[in-house]
Amino acid sequence: MDTTIPFTAWEQAVFVGMFAVVIFALLAWFTKQSDKWQNFIARMEEQWRNFNKEQRKENNDCMQGLTDVIHELLLQVKEMRDDDKLFRDEFYAHDAQAKEIKKIVEINSKPASAARAKKTTTTKE
Repeated sequence: MDTTIPFTAWEQAVFVGMFAVVIFALLAWFTKQSDKWQNFIARMEEQWRNFNKEQRKENNDCMQGLTDVIHELLLQVKEMRDDDKLFRDEFYAHDAQAKEIKKIVEINSKPASAARAKKTTTTKE
């Protein structure tokens, strides 16, 4: 024989109502926590966006500075190469002129006399 007594309708309604209240309370709490979490994530994302924006600006400024320095160095190297080319051209022109003068001197020169070529030394006794 079954000795369990079933709950009456109003007791069952109370259990269903309490269950519904607990479920709604949990849903409300989860919704509140979800909103807090979404706000937290949104704040973190905004902070990261601002940080990345600042970093990008700093990196661009540094790269621009580096680009300016490299540009100035390249201009100085170009100027040095131009100066070196000018020096070499003048040097080769002077060298060619010296060779021409040497040829003219060799052609027009007389052989040294024997007296001039021989160095005499006097000794005291």
